[in-house]
Amino acid sequence: MIIRPEQLEAFQAHAEVDFEKRVALHILEEHADVLVRLHGRTIGVAEIPEEVLRKMIKSGLARARGYGMEHESSLAVFVSLMFAVAPNFDEHPLIRRVLLDEREPPDSRIELLGEHVTDENWEAAEQNYDPLAWNVESPE
Repeated sequence: MIIRPEQLEAFQAHAEVDFEKRVALHILEEHADVLVRLHGRTIGVAEIPEEVLRKMIKSGLARARGYGMEHESSLAVFVSLMFAVAPNFDEHPLIRRVLLDEREPPDSRIELLGEHVTDENWEAAEQNYDPLAWNVESPE
């Protein structure tokens, strides 16, 4: 059996949509009460329209992949941190240093945050919350 490139692309696209749905379900289960800021509006995760939530997740996955992450577990943790801390948590200098540490494989770096980042660092990342980092329009 030979799988043509266009068939493989279709499988990959389907797998990506499935993954996005699983991450959305996880976010809704684990962070339903979290408040996020979108362009001047604060809204609970459970209240975010499905289409907007999926766009937020896609944006987060792209941001995580920018650090070279590929494993679903690493990608999901990164997106979860965006909801739990700030959509731009990775801009904190220490967090960014860990995420860019070339001595470690990209998918291992997310785990190292727990070892290197203090509560004060997480609080500073949260204080620098930038709603524009979601890259989505605010729901009405």
